[in-house]
Amino acid sequence: MKTNRRFLERVQESDNGGIREYNERLILHAIRQHGEIASAELVRETGLSVQSISRIAKRLIGLGLIEKRNRRRIKGKVGQPSVPLSLKADGAYSIGVKIGRKSMDIVAVDFSGAIQVSKLFEYDFPMPSQVIAASNDGISDILAKLTKSQRERVVGLGVVAPYGLPDWHSELKSPASLAEEWAATDLREAVAATHDLPVWEEHDAKAACLADLLLHGIGARPNNYLFLFLGTIMSGGVVLDGTIVHGPHGYAGAIGPLPVPGALAPLEPDARNLTVPLLKVASRYVLNEMLRSAGLDSGKVLSGKTSSEVAAVRDWADYAARALAIGILSAISTFDFEAVVIDGDLPSDLRKYLVEHLDGHLDEQDFTGLVRPELLVGDLGNRARALGGALLPFYSNFVPERDLLVKPRASGFAV
Repeated sequence: MKTNRRFLERVQESDNGGIREYNERLILHAIRQHGEIASAELVRETGLSVQSISRIAKRLIGLGLIEKRNRRRIKGKVGQPSVPLSLKADGAYSIGVKIGRKSMDIVAVDFSGAIQVSKLFEYDFPMPSQVIAASNDGISDILAKLTKSQRERVVGLGVVAPYGLPDWHSELKSPASLAEEWAATDLREAVAATHDLPVWEEHDAKAACLADLLLHGIGARPNNYLFLFLGTIMSGGVVLDGTIVHGPHGYAGAIGPLPVPGALAPLEPDARNLTVPLLKVASRYVLNEMLRSAGLDSGKVLSGKTSSEVAAVRDWADYAARALAIGILSAISTFDFEAVVIDGDLPSDLRKYLVEHLDGHLDEQDFTGLVRPELLVGDLGNRARALGGALLPFYSNFVPERDLLVKPRASGFAV
């Protein structure tokens, strides 16, 4: 198994590697955030000198990670037009594997984050032996579809899954034995043993949060926000000061267990329950069951462009919006988030409808002593988790980390 030695660390040529690598990452991250940016703007953005920017840019161009774009004139300025720098899409590649409770997605992305190849596997339950075999076959198939030069620039694999993949078996009607099988399985090792690439592992909702953070440019996201992903079992992530926070046990943003009124849980047989976890209201499995009870095929309904016009879908959205409003108020009372991003394994029209509905229910909450957060609709949908998995190697290799300048500590992202 390859060690997760960083790309820029592998190509360092001086003893001053930590500071040098940090500055290179700083420039790469600024370029990613802006899409394209001139050297003069990089000076203001990074605080580095003109000479340092010029030297580092020349090196990154030589490594094939960035490229010069066509000259453009900056409005209101005289003199020679500037030469913007941008990421070189074919400068690096990565593969992400999302193992979920009902499906598995595998994607290969280029350095810009654009999906080049993808594969989807669906199943009733995530049986470890079948899932791992399918994931390894899928990774091999995707690598075979890349050209030789592309394969040489694959920096790693990111594998993401829920922390409690076999949990909630009664809600999902999965075998209780699934927990024992997964307890005896080392997911990262099973993938790393088959492929000669560094492998990262992360929680799926935090990976989706990473994708949301990295794939939206300057101004699209605030520095501090709560990210909620409504998957089969809902979960989330936390962004503070532009960085994803894990917490001491890795559960920061895991808002699903937060208690909400039991009357909001449409599938609970006993309405006398004072509270239920938020995930028993705002999860995709609840919506699927409500559609099934209405005699509808959830796959067909939710693959349409007008799913939010279906009565059962609207009923679920009403329950979910009411419960999410309570959950958001609780979260805001704990930390002063500037915004809440709602994404999930839901069609785009339903995500938009749910957020509009949620906005109305937030109006009913008492924010006295607090600042109501902005609500934002996530636009990555079901692919967010696999994309986040593919971005893990990029994050580890190319995003500036303070650990490069000080004594290393445990990384937030599992390696």
